[in-house]
Amino acid sequence: MKYTSLIQHFLLATAIVLAASCVSTKKSVKENNIPPKETARKDSSVKTYAMPPREVRAVWVATIGGIDWPREHFTEAAQKAWYDQMLDTLQKLNINTVYFQVRPKADAFYDSPYEPWSQYVTGYRGKAPTYDVLKWVIDETHRRGMSFHAWINPYRVDQKQRPNGRFSQLDPKIPKNLVKDYRMVRVYNPAMPETRQRVCNIIADLLRKYDVDGIHLDDYFYPALVKGEKMRDEAEYRRFGKAFSSIADFRRAMVDSLIASMHDTIKAVRPDAVFSISPQGNYENNYNTMYADIEQWSKRGWCDVIIPQLYWSTERWFLPRLRWFTEHATVKTKLLIGYALYRFDRNAKSTVYRTPDDLGTQIDSARANGRVSGAALYSAYWLMKNPVGINRIIAARFPCPTLPPYLGQGEEKKPDVPQGLHADGHTLSWQLVRDCYYAVYKVAEGKAELIQAIYDNRITLPAAGSYFVTAVRKGNNAESLPSQTINIK
Repeated sequence: MKYTSLIQHFLLATAIVLAASCVSTKKSVKENNIPPKETARKDSSVKTYAMPPREVRAVWVATIGGIDWPREHFTEAAQKAWYDQMLDTLQKLNINTVYFQVRPKADAFYDSPYEPWSQYVTGYRGKAPTYDVLKWVIDETHRRGMSFHAWINPYRVDQKQRPNGRFSQLDPKIPKNLVKDYRMVRVYNPAMPETRQRVCNIIADLLRKYDVDGIHLDDYFYPALVKGEKMRDEAEYRRFGKAFSSIADFRRAMVDSLIASMHDTIKAVRPDAVFSISPQGNYENNYNTMYADIEQWSKRGWCDVIIPQLYWSTERWFLPRLRWFTEHATVKTKLLIGYALYRFDRNAKSTVYRTPDDLGTQIDSARANGRVSGAALYSAYWLMKNPVGINRIIAARFPCPTLPPYLGQGEEKKPDVPQGLHADGHTLSWQLVRDCYYAVYKVAEGKAELIQAIYDNRITLPAAGSYFVTAVRKGNNAESLPSQTINIK
């Protein structure tokens, strides 16, 4: 029997045991930099409880081409109905984080002074919808107790569908001198300081206008060119690259500068917002083609979370690339793993994707690693479609609600404890804590069970029992000590 097959059998057996109860999943997740002894909250002034484990359970919502949303629903009513259906599915699967693509290609799902309204909102680039799209999707996501991270592509401006096609007319908001055209893609020029400043200005504007919990970048940095095509950046290298021994080092430095500048912008505008990046799973391709130095970003603390897209089976590249990222990308960052739901199909070329079993093996392998803080699933539409029963595998791994872990760097600074708990029948309320959402727990035999994450300070509980509340910082998820316990009869 092959080594990977042995791993699959062992991990499948482990997963069955872990999924048997919510409490038993505790050993399946290890938060980065948090020793096991801190699982129980200790303070002389409050009671202590065995707290449930925490992990990120995220889903990407891709909007380029309307992939996940709005899927060519161009009326307000249809868009809202589809997003609500999507959130229903995510909630049933105990998803706690959404990465929503708000800027697919130098356009916006909100009113931006820098770029036009996205064509994927109304069907026409530059045409405004009848409502504030981004505010509505943020509010709806938060209403379900999920974090909302704004996903942007830093450089892409346009792309062709066919080699003999044409790019769209450049919007007047976009400076022509910052744009460079290649055979299949048009990009903001990565070597220009004005490009970096523009991206940072866009992020600052977004953070000031909207209640997002973080900024998320995908895996497109320097453009992936077609065979035989050259980058054509020799002039930029001569102008800006005198300190570098090679043009490859120069390109990596240009991307490094963008990442460091974005980090500084995010933390200046909203210190608790999380900066996450999902590079390709192929680390050599990142370094030599995208010119993305993941290890450097982690060592420097330029991002809070790395989410490699490990879009292979455990029979191929998943396990060795999981090992690389856990050894090289967890110095000052948290590590999540990205999983490719779209590969699973009853007619898939590879037999391993004709059943959902390998998805379970992948998730179990990452959890067993010990340095992984959660999962990100690509993408939401496939949870709606549920090919080969993948949702059964996901539901078995995510049997109970859980909070995302602390995703900041350095010591976790806990928010204030919620005060003034008051029960009116089965309705529990408490005083607001600034810049926080809340976790409501039920206590049984000294153990705390998460009932719900909520962005309001009032909840109607389904059953009698003893409850307490914690405040959780928007963005990095730093959690307070427990409030007083209150009995609901």
